Amino acid sequence: MLPKLGRALIKPKHLQLKPLAQAALVKRVVTLTPSVASRPFSIGTIRASQEELLKKINTSTQPEPAITEGSLLQTLEEFKGKGNLKGAVKTVQNARELGIATPALYMCLVDMLRDLPFDMEQCATVANWFYSDKVKLSLDVMEDIEVWKSVLKLGFRFGGTYRSEDLRALVDRFTEIFDLTTLNDQTAWELLMRAYGILDRKDAVEACIAKDAHLKESPSFYTNALLSFAATKSYDKVDELIEKLKEKELLDSHTLLKLIRCYGFHGDITRTSKYIDMCNQLYPDSASDKTMLLIAHKLALDKMLRELRHTRGARGLDLKPDDSTQFDQLNQSWSDLTKDMFNEEGKAEDITDVNVVLEYLTIAHQIDPIQFPMEKAERIFETYMPTHDIKPNDASHRIMLGGYAHSRQYNDTRNVRLDKCLEVVAKMQIAGINTLNHPTFHALFRACIPHRKGKYYYDNFRLNSLLPARPYEHNVFKLDPRVFEIEKIMLEAHIPHDRFTFITLLTCLAAGGKKQAFRSRWRIFKTHGLKADVGLYRVAFALSSLDSTQATRAMTVIKNEMDREINKHGMDFTTYRAMLDCCIAAQLPHEAREVIQEMTRQVKYVHAKKTHADDLAKWPYLDSPEFYQPMLRAAVTIKGLNSTAEKILNEMDSKNVVYSQDILEAKLSKLALDDDREGIQRLFNQYTMSRFEKEGKIPVPVREKASPVVPFPTAPYSRLDMKFIDVYICTLLDNQNISLVFDVLRTLNDQVDNHQISISHKTIEGIVRLAKQEKSMDELKWLSSNILPKVTSQNKALRGLKKNIDLLFK
Repeated sequence: MLPKLGRALIKPKHLQLKPLAQAALVKRVVTLTPSVASRPFSIGTIRASQEELLKKINTSTQPEPAITEGSLLQTLEEFKGKGNLKGAVKTVQNARELGIATPALYMCLVDMLRDLPFDMEQCATVANWFYSDKVKLSLDVMEDIEVWKSVLKLGFRFGGTYRSEDLRALVDRFTEIFDLTTLNDQTAWELLMRAYGILDRKDAVEACIAKDAHLKESPSFYTNALLSFAATKSYDKVDELIEKLKEKELLDSHTLLKLIRCYGFHGDITRTSKYIDMCNQLYPDSASDKTMLLIAHKLALDKMLRELRHTRGARGLDLKPDDSTQFDQLNQSWSDLTKDMFNEEGKAEDITDVNVVLEYLTIAHQIDPIQFPMEKAERIFETYMPTHDIKPNDASHRIMLGGYAHSRQYNDTRNVRLDKCLEVVAKMQIAGINTLNHPTFHALFRACIPHRKGKYYYDNFRLNSLLPARPYEHNVFKLDPRVFEIEKIMLEAHIPHDRFTFITLLTCLAAGGKKQAFRSRWRIFKTHGLKADVGLYRVAFALSSLDSTQATRAMTVIKNEMDREINKHGMDFTTYRAMLDCCIAAQLPHEAREVIQEMTRQVKYVHAKKTHADDLAKWPYLDSPEFYQPMLRAAVTIKGLNSTAEKILNEMDSKNVVYSQDILEAKLSKLALDDDREGIQRLFNQYTMSRFEKEGKIPVPVREKASPVVPFPTAPYSRLDMKFIDVYICTLLDNQNISLVFDVLRTLNDQVDNHQISISHKTIEGIVRLAKQEKSMDELKWLSSNILPKVTSQNKALRGLKKNIDLLFK
């Protein structure tokens, strides 16, 4: 009997929370919901005949007469009915090892993978059979064009995911096996053209069209060429083909609707709207509604969210950008589009449109939880839908579940977002929706990622070095203990960890300081069927760098594992950065030197041997600041690598490498550690002038009539700007130049408004100490009245300091 989630985790008000696994225990067979891209999991027993068949395949050394192609196809159909893709893949794999797998069997499996909700891991496993040199499929399978056409269609599903390389590998293998100069299969050409479009290979699409000249009178040819160019954003080619189709009277509503879907699912609002208008004008009887325009807005916002997660979320910042013009414009367009929806007097909206609106609101909530609180989505889900007899389906519930799991609205000491997720799970169970599957546990584990006082450092964690600098003891946040109960329920339901649940659980454990639990999970990850790829090792190193002890273990135990499992040419640059973060955390100079040498060799190898743009995009160039930044940071931060830091800086200067902000920060840290006051002042002046050259921010003189003139940066100030100002003031304090210190502070005071001076408290204490020592009482009084109230981090110590200064003048 599975343990209950219920009262052990949370008891929502007005809801009786049923066991999480109830649906699977009471109903052995769960109806698949086509509208949700997830893989339902059933723990129902396999029928006796099915078990016997699998046993024969697994234990036989020779094919038995009872195991026929027909019986295997029947087994696959039974697995399809249960949604058990893993069992289906295993069946074909065993049949292949016994030499009894036929093209028809592969066709059946691939078609099943295409028909059922997308399961990334199982699809990737089957795709690997067709392009990997390590898997030997029979010649009659590899040369069967019908099998390959189905496999290419399966590969389309990898487009836009982190496994898009699988589609590229399939296309490369297809072109190796079949001679394109003699290939006359029209469907194969069209599929190949679509694949190149998804891979953003405009040149390859044009090459297909050139080779396919004899097919140009086919309507399907033009349709696929149109969609391929649309996928590569070749707008001029799309317009050209549209005109040709009009001339040949081949532009039907079906083609336009496909084009609308293509642009809609790419989040291209302008062109989606353009072709909707064209369709409505040419074919008023089959006019397109606004559903695709809603979807285009949602996906445009989702693209923005992904970018913000990468640029801001990975650095521990709020996702809303400083310049929110683009976000505001999109929201205004969305508001204009949906202003007539959800009127109490109007007719009820379609469930598809309602779900798109819910998804838009939950995505916008992640970017700006103040402007888009979860209550906006709740009003539609809990009030509008019941009032208008719209029954929430599986997709509706999962959208709300994902919204709560990613929420940053609830900054309570309790893990409110997990409470909210569990309430949604309870409603799903009451509605008879299967909750015993990976998507449910994805959301529950996601909701358990620790946060503290509005700091969500680990929600989009990628590298420790990207997060704000802080003491190591501040890495540990309080972990919700219910995460262990959730994992227990999942495993006892025979649902193994997939990649997402495993990585999310590791993040929870590392951020919560559960070192022993982290190590135990890592030791057994292969028992869940997970592949030890370079991405998983990157996560392990990045999370290990949060603790010095764990970082030491990672650079000994985990690195040795990786060296055995991963080819040195299969590494990526981010994994090397994560390893250097471990070296910094554990202060390992010898290991850091080895990593620096190895990553330098690999960068040289990639740019010498690789030619594909996708490969080159993953690695920085040898003369770019992105290449030097992680190495310089490690050399500056790790004791004993000072000579290495000097060598790196000299090499950068010899190559005329332009300093990025990260490089400038690392160099500033080095000069501060070396107590090079003159070097700091030169770098401060250089940085101030670079702001003028790159951003047009004209510096102001600290002393207009003094010589030499001291340039000072103008507002608004970034975090790095304030760090430079802070360190520059410290050098003036070390030189005991009290008059210049207060001239700098006066200039700074003129540039900022309230609570925008983020110099450190230690710097402020040093200013007060020097002012008292020099008996500059007027300056001290001015500091108390003008600077201290504007300091960003107001706390008890700062208020006490101000009070003590004020007492001197009473």
